[in-house]
Amino acid sequence: MRKLFMVIVIVLLISGCVKEKDATSETKGEPDQTLEQENETEATDTAQDEEEGDAEKATSELGDLEVKLSGEAIIEEDQIRIEGESNLLPGSSIYSSGVTDGGFASSTFIDTAEVQEDGSFSFEFSGISTSTTVKLNLYTNNQTEEHYGENLEKATGPQVYVTDTHGAFEVKAEFYIDVDQPMPYTIPIEIPQWKEKPDDYGEPEVWMEADVDSDHRYLYFKGKSNLVEGTKVGGNLLKASGIIDAFSFGFTRVNPDGTFELRVPYHKLQKGMYMPIRFEPKNNSWEDVLNTYGEHGEKLKGELVEEDGEDQYVELIVEIDAPDFDPPKDVGLTVEDEEVKIQMPDDLLFDFDESTLKADAKETLNDVMKDLQKLDENTEIQINGHTDNVGDSDYNLNLSKERAEAVWAYLEKSGDVTGLDVQIEGFGDTKPIASNKEEDGQERNRRVEIVINPK
Repeated sequence: MRKLFMVIVIVLLISGCVKEKDATSETKGEPDQTLEQENETEATDTAQDEEEGDAEKATSELGDLEVKLSGEAIIEEDQIRIEGESNLLPGSSIYSSGVTDGGFASSTFIDTAEVQEDGSFSFEFSGISTSTTVKLNLYTNNQTEEHYGENLEKATGPQVYVTDTHGAFEVKAEFYIDVDQPMPYTIPIEIPQWKEKPDDYGEPEVWMEADVDSDHRYLYFKGKSNLVEGTKVGGNLLKASGIIDAFSFGFTRVNPDGTFELRVPYHKLQKGMYMPIRFEPKNNSWEDVLNTYGEHGEKLKGELVEEDGEDQYVELIVEIDAPDFDPPKDVGLTVEDEEVKIQMPDDLLFDFDESTLKADAKETLNDVMKDLQKLDENTEIQINGHTDNVGDSDYNLNLSKERAEAVWAYLEKSGDVTGLDVQIEGFGDTKPIASNKEEDGQERNRRVEIVINPK
């Protein structure tokens, strides 16, 4: 019995030790788990603190005299939305307006929005069919005049601009809606970053320089000068003969640092084309500009100064680099980097709803063929058919391909172009170059393109 008692005691002692060890192990595991939970809690608290800090910082900046307007514009077929951010005083108003490519005011964009407690604001507009520059202005009222000055003269920052009246300023943001871009798309509304003004900024001896680039719709002139802010510059694109190229014009105003950006639409580039970028005081009514250069430009000096009776003006000639092609009348020629597009409206080549070439089309294609025969052997080209969006999509797709094939069949049979690397495609209504909302846009979209050196 005694031996049995001793065995039982030993078993109980061992069992107790095991339980104590397990309990100890569990107790040792608890600090690790607690530490992990504490780390997660601290990370969450840190993120919340950062968000709250950002919110507090944004709130603390509201009403800062260095004003900021930004956000984005969402462009859709039937609606345009602006989601804006600012550090303007809550309760302030933002006034919106728009000017079309043709220089006409757009009633679509006339509206106001109130700045909310967090500095945000928003607009909603109906869709548009014409490319438009949209401007957002701080609207002056008793509240803004008291805070930013009667003429906004207390406001600072890169979004404060001079106006046509001396001593009066505007706070604005601008962006450009291109209706020829595939929709939907988003445009960032950004705060500009101006460079330092030239040392001779505002001097009567004026200089200008500009570089030009292009895509398949516009010529882009990026320039710099010592002209004062608000000076109006621009002009008409001219052919080598000096004749104006119809509908190819543009005007803009000089930025606070003397730079300017000018966008000019075009249809056909030709050898010898040039762009005279002019500043004509007689066509500029801004007080600061006229005070600087004279109402008739009589204070102007320098190599770029020209005379017109009693008036003086500044003119910078920018030559346009164009391919050595001579497309026939009504056939477009556009360039983007090394890619060249010869654009032929469908009514030059085909009768309505047909894919058989008209008799007159052969004369047009013969002229186009002369340019294609100048190309090096194995040059890659694409012949692409396009339609508007009227009718059945599948039918339009098939029609566009048949038309592209008809063009190539004639070129291949009639000229020495067999050494080219040719691809033929029909795109139907999937690649418009203009809005299909109006007849003019539909007409532009119905075309056959020959693309040389496609991207």
